Amino acid sequence: MSQKTILCYGDSNTWGYIPMSDHSSTKARYARNERWPGILQELLGTDYYVIEEGLNSRTTNLDYAPPPDRNGKTYLPSCLYSHAPIDLVILALGGNDTKSYFNRSAEQIKDGMAELIDIVQTSKYGAELQSPPKILVTSPVIPLQIVESFVDENGTPFMLDAVNKSKAVSKLYAQLAKEKKCDYLDLSIVKPSEIDGVHYDKMAHQQCAQLINKKIKEIC
Repeated sequence: MSQKTILCYGDSNTWGYIPMSDHSSTKARYARNERWPGILQELLGTDYYVIEEGLNSRTTNLDYAPPPDRNGKTYLPSCLYSHAPIDLVILALGGNDTKSYFNRSAEQIKDGMAELIDIVQTSKYGAELQSPPKILVTSPVIPLQIVESFVDENGTPFMLDAVNKSKAVSKLYAQLAKEKKCDYLDLSIVKPSEIDGVHYDKMAHQQCAQLINKKIKEIC
């Protein structure tokens, strides 16, 4: 039996950003075997090949002024082709869309995810390059309340109402997955670190990987 290929397409929690209280300091990253895609690889074993495609600040389909290249929609087609054939794409995005900078509603964030799903489902980057890969949509991280007090370099809050918005997005993602005939996994029980209120610590990466592992076994 050939290996099944799993593409993990996400943001900083897929990348393995280490929680820190000083957002202006140099970013640090967990080791491969400490990040949830790496742990997932160990859990799934040699019958699976887990590809890690995480990027800090990645959105569903939005551009920042700076930094560039964070738009998940523009990179996704070439990413799929690069790693094809793919059996399952895990879409773990939406958290960055809740930032005040974008002024997005939960419904608009859901629409952004819908565009990513459409890209995957209209591709032929699945089995034998003849059909689309399966999709697993995961809920965004539900941040802790402390994030709503964070300010940018201009002293402006940049995650106002992020907690309630993330909860609303999770419910909308569940509905969207059902409409698009995708699989969905609610990861809201995985809590972010109290250090910065939004990024996973090592224990959370373990928990996330275990939940996704269980779901993949059901799908595949």
